[in-house]
Amino acid sequence: MCLKKAGELLETVRRKKPLIHCITNAVTVNDCANILLAAGARPTMAHHPLEAAEITAGCHALVCNFGATEDYDAMFLAAKEAARLSHPIILDPVGAGGATFRREKIRELMEQVPVTLIRGNASEMLALFRNEKTVVGVDAREADGEDTGGLTEQAKAFAKEKNCICVISGKRDIITDGKALIYVNNGSPWMSKITGSGCMSTALLGGFLSVEKSVLAGAAVPIVMGIAGERAQEKCEKNHLGTMSFKNFMIDALFLLTGEEILKYGKGEMFE
Repeated sequence: MCLKKAGELLETVRRKKPLIHCITNAVTVNDCANILLAAGARPTMAHHPLEAAEITAGCHALVCNFGATEDYDAMFLAAKEAARLSHPIILDPVGAGGATFRREKIRELMEQVPVTLIRGNASEMLALFRNEKTVVGVDAREADGEDTGGLTEQAKAFAKEKNCICVISGKRDIITDGKALIYVNNGSPWMSKITGSGCMSTALLGGFLSVEKSVLAGAAVPIVMGIAGERAQEKCEKNHLGTMSFKNFMIDALFLLTGEEILKYGKGEMFE
């Protein structure tokens, strides 16, 4: 079910070409724009508080990436406008496991507006669930994907409490809205060797959630990005190429991805 839906949603994004407002960090802004374009969506990045709400009003979804904490005022105003218009709001809690200020601002925003979906790695999401500092750096990457400390159950409880969708990236991605649970096993270890793969996924979630606010839309992005990563790794290994080629090939693979390939290569399992 989730594989067929992922293909349908990708085609819908390509047909509707939604405009997605991304307030994201300077490290990955170009990659976030390009991954949205590869999927058929249209990106815009307006970071000034005096224009953020106006720009958001003309878009179909808002993505707030907390790697750009200096733009919190713009995020807040944009989120208020998105909420007024009932547009999806997607958060990426970048670095929440290592910075108290950042974690507090994320929780503050979630108290002020109805966040549709929040996506992060295990350490970032656990920091939000527990409201405490977690591991950072290499240790965080190694822990991601392991369901330690009842990660799935904590995600379900948080999603139910906040009435949102949680997407936790790792070796096995966890997606839940507090009721349904989806595991996705697509992806490439090379995705952790480049900066921005997580931010790109969050931006892409804006595109998918703009056409359907559902847990299946939340799972569609880990599936399509995971397949794209797998295809890119295969091409790099075959041609003895490195990580920058991998990033470009991953974007290419998403651009070329078909519904038939999603059904063939997708690894998603849904529980209710």
